[in-house]
This record gives sequence, structure tokens and C-alpha cells, in this order.
Amino acid sequence: MVQHIRRVKAIPIKKYVMYLFGLAILVFILNKLYIRPWLLENDVTGIFLIVAYSIPNLIEAMIGTLLLTGILLHLRQHFSKKFSSLKDTYINVLAVCMASVYVISQELKFHNLGGNNVYDPHDLAASLIGLLATFGIIQLLGFTEKADIYPKDLKG
Repeated sequence: MVQHIRRVKAIPIKKYVMYLFGLAILVFILNKLYIRPWLLENDVTGIFLIVAYSIPNLIEAMIGTLLLTGILLHLRQHFSKKFSSLKDTYINVLAVCMASVYVISQELKFHNLGGNNVYDPHDLAASLIGLLATFGIIQLLGFTEKADIYPKDLKG
């Protein structure tokens, strides 16, 4: 029995989203491999060490929000008969809420899916900053390149 698979157009993601994603991963790697070890080696304390240890939480929140936004936009397009009326703003809010549940519950030690976490209020603050900043950026600049793949009333 052959089933028809409906082809869905690729979502044209804005270049800044891809750059932001790549930059976040690069900063994470540099922080883990070079910045933190250097700070510890040179006995640097204070705000620099706090930032170096909290950056992964900020990046996790950013990447999670960006990935979930892309997935939800794709699902909206794939299931367009049921979900085509969802505006981008609702998709963005849903993505940041879903990312918030994971990130904040991890920081509050409800689960250890991201590794062995130790509660730190700075990490929680970094996670919140990452969630809110990413939401603000995608709300302000948009996530997709073309408005013509969706009905015009779905933007915003």
C-alpha cells in the first residue's frame, strides 16, 4: 500500500537566525575550552567567573527557543489545515514557554536531563535573560525570510 507523502516547502529562515545559532554554539565551545580554563588558571574571580559559568545556561535557552520556533513553524506549515490560523507571535510565545519549562525546571533541579546541575541563582538569571532576549529578537526581527509562504494576516 503506497501512501502519499505531502511535500512541505522549506521554511526560509532569516540569515541572522542561522548566524545567531552558530555564534551561540561557537561562544559555548570557546567558553568551555578556553575562557573558563583561562579564568581559573589566572585566579580571576568575581563577575567574569560568574558570567563564564552562567553563559551555557543563556546559550541553552537561546538555542532551545530558536529550535522550538523552527519546529513549531514547520509543524504549522505541515498541518496547515488545522493550524494555519496560528500567528507567528503565538508560535514564538509557545516556543519560549516550552523552552522555559525545560530550562527553568532543570535549573530548579526537577530533572537532570542536561547534565549534573547545581542550583545557582546566576544560572537561573542567565536562563531567563536568554529566553527573554531570544523572544524579543525573534519578535522584533522575525524568524522567516518571506511573508508569502503564509497568509498575510499571520505575521505579527
